[in-house]
Amino acid sequence: MAISHTRGNVTKPQASLGTLLTTTAKTASYTVTAAESGTVFTTQGTSGTVVFTLPSQGAGLHYWFHNLEDQTMTVTADTADTMATFNDVAADSVGFATSSEKVGGGFFVYSDGTNWAVMSMTHDATDQAVTVAT
Repeated sequence: MAISHTRGNVTKPQASLGTLLTTTAKTASYTVTAAESGTVFTTQGTSGTVVFTLPSQGAGLHYWFHNLEDQTMTVTADTADTMATFNDVAADSVGFATSSEKVGGGFFVYSDGTNWAVMSMTHDATDQAVTVAT
């Protein structure tokens, strides 16, 4: 998919979507870096729990996390009480840990420089529970 912009009736190609997103699979717990902002992290190929630890907050940092195995996946902040998610403005971590409700779940996480905002990507709230720890 090509991305372009038009200004002054001239259209210029910017990049293809494939060059904008880096996808990487992690099969063990991993500490994410600020330099990896924009990366899609998956659990493809893991046979156990994967915990992603976020770096210190920095305005504009953002990541996607997608659970592609029937294993527990957790995203945790490096500093306690700095994640805002469903019904909790001071969470420590979010995850998919409920049996038979793990595969396909995901999170989009971004920082405003002070806190992490977490958007859950689930099949639906009834069939795919998100575990929030505070």
